[in-house]
Amino acid sequence: MLERLRELRQRTRLVIAGGIAFLLFLPVLAPAYLVTLVIPAENVGITGIGGSIWNGNAERISIDGFTLNATRWTLQPTALLTGGLALNVVTSWAGGEFEGDVRLGITGALSISNATVFASLNELSRVAGLPLAGQMSLVVEQATLIDNWPRVFLATLNVRGLTAPQPGSNAAALVGDYAVLFSNAAVTEANPLVGEVSDTGGPLDLNGTITLLPPNQYLLDVKIKPEPSAAPALAQGLQFFAPADNQGMHNFKLNSNF
Repeated sequence: MLERLRELRQRTRLVIAGGIAFLLFLPVLAPAYLVTLVIPAENVGITGIGGSIWNGNAERISIDGFTLNATRWTLQPTALLTGGLALNVVTSWAGGEFEGDVRLGITGALSISNATVFASLNELSRVAGLPLAGQMSLVVEQATLIDNWPRVFLATLNVRGLTAPQPGSNAAALVGDYAVLFSNAAVTEANPLVGEVSDTGGPLDLNGTITLLPPNQYLLDVKIKPEPSAAPALAQGLQFFAPADNQGMHNFKLNSNF
């Protein structure tokens, strides 16, 4: 009798192990086009889909009018055991590209890690209606968003070759290179999302902070001093926005929405 029970327990373990293995490898076998069956057609469109759910690709993904091109993903099946969805994503759009790990938790929390984003400010400025040019890169060590706002944000933003129109003229002037360091391990109401802003080269000596507040408010507080190489029009424009102190430093503050 005991031998019979041991045999049943062994068979039960084998059945459970086989079931888990099947669930883990099901995404490997399932064709990627099955993704389209669970996506709201009125918000998202996918064309040129291929591969499997585990390791798939799509030529074009349209999300509320925003288009992603040449998207590839690799699913991490073990995340399904905790009710989440985790995958590595490589994608691009007009003037930009993304590569990194994305995880969606069972509670709706969105996490991004080991990610890099490159974007042309020319394209972003065209969409936003701002006359700026340059290149932007964002390196995300860890970011967690809940209810569309970061709760953890460890990242570095770099802007290179930033140009903008000179005050009183349509001629573009080099504004410089800048970095924003976010080291927010826990974002709360008492500990808001703050980035340390500094210049990394160019005609302006700049340092300060940018504070982001939900739902779409930002507070910019920086001190700026033109370098000797700064164009006269750029130095004069700083005087227009904020008078210089006796050290030649302009304290510039801006409270606005994005």
